[in-house]
Amino acid sequence: MSTRQLLLDFHAHVETSVLQDVENSSDQLFAESVGSQARPATNYMTEAGLFLSYAARYVANPDEVELLKMGPDPEKTQADSRRQSQIILKKGFRDIRKTIEALPEEQFSEMIMPMWKKEITKGHFLLYALAHALYHDGQLALTQLMSGDQEIHWIKAL
Repeated sequence: MSTRQLLLDFHAHVETSVLQDVENSSDQLFAESVGSQARPATNYMTEAGLFLSYAARYVANPDEVELLKMGPDPEKTQADSRRQSQIILKKGFRDIRKTIEALPEEQFSEMIMPMWKKEITKGHFLLYALAHALYHDGQLALTQLMSGDQEIHWIKAL
């Protein structure tokens, strides 16, 4: 199986799982912070969508895209609602899918130097961006459970 196909298969699973959990969350749950230090879901799910779009741009044009600073940027990641976060996530998934589809197979193994200053292949960076979205989906699923929602929504995507 090609790297492209592996990434597209993983993309499809992550996108479906993430969007399933977002769909099954209330606007109130998305706006609340659980615990004293936690960010609301609007923040971290928006961050996931923005990072997917960034990864797509960076992999397509690594010499032309400015490196991100490490860590969340509250000014850039704060959405006003669950719906706005969902729109940003859908765009991110669309952007990264288009990049995966357009990249010639041999370019998945080309090395790039992302923001953590350690070389990585383009394929690994795309995988990392998808895993980052899945990580934040795990946060959302835990928030749902802590809020009393006993249904595991992402499992419907399998």
